[in-house]
Amino acid sequence: MAEDLDGRWRRFGLELRRIRLLSGMTQRQLASRANMSHAMVGSMERRSRTPRREHADILDQVLDTGGTLRQIWNDTVGQRDVPDWFKDALILERRSSEIRTYEPLVVPGVLQTENYARALVTDRLVKAKPDEVNRIVRIRTERLALIRKNDPLLLFVLRESVFTDIVGDETVMRDQLRHVVALAEEGAIQVQVLPNSQVSSIGMVLPFQIMALTDVGSVVYIEHALGGETFDHADNVSAMMTLFGQLQAEALPPAASIQRIRKLNGDHYGDVDEVQL
Repeated sequence: MAEDLDGRWRRFGLELRRIRLLSGMTQRQLASRANMSHAMVGSMERRSRTPRREHADILDQVLDTGGTLRQIWNDTVGQRDVPDWFKDALILERRSSEIRTYEPLVVPGVLQTENYARALVTDRLVKAKPDEVNRIVRIRTERLALIRKNDPLLLFVLRESVFTDIVGDETVMRDQLRHVVALAEEGAIQVQVLPNSQVSSIGMVLPFQIMALTDVGSVVYIEHALGGETFDHADNVSAMMTLFGQLQAEALPPAASIQRIRKLNGDHYGDVDEVQL
């Protein structure tokens, strides 16, 4: 086929190459495992060949992307599943051995219940059609299971207002807080609460993640109102690691954080001493 002069498949080619390199495979190795020719894989990365849907599916399977290339394929042909700016984060999350997350406003997407995610998406995307809302909710609620396939260390520091600001209604919030507690108690995550009474301004920063990828290094993903950006320069990563450490130091310890969330939720069983809270 002719070269992709209009750039429609640029995203697909770049992400295919990025994911392949993260996997440690050469083009020939990927082609062999996907039962494709070396030339076909190379041409898709260079955008001189238009991939078919079945190409995206088999590449997703071989590279264990959780459907990322299919999502990009759908987006390119006009079937939007997730925003462009979020695809990098989804890829990186699933290849991380450690993820450190700071969130000052809402429960992070990866920890959201279906009802919490639906209420949040519906309020924010007022023009979204039901099918689009359903897709976004599905992507959010399936993320944790996909991430946990690699058994990563998942550390969260969340401002106390995350648990007190109502999303949906009180029933939605009660279920959401119990979900976070359950994940922490089963050892799936470690969560620390940064109290509202904290006098330091250290928590007044945008949400961010630090993701450690085996044999590649760490990257920082920072969210903002229009999307998000990824940084991989060593100085940037080091600065954000220091910031996350400071946030952990200012936050309640994990056990006390679980008790604080329970108390905020009206679940008083098993409280530790008030002085600890």
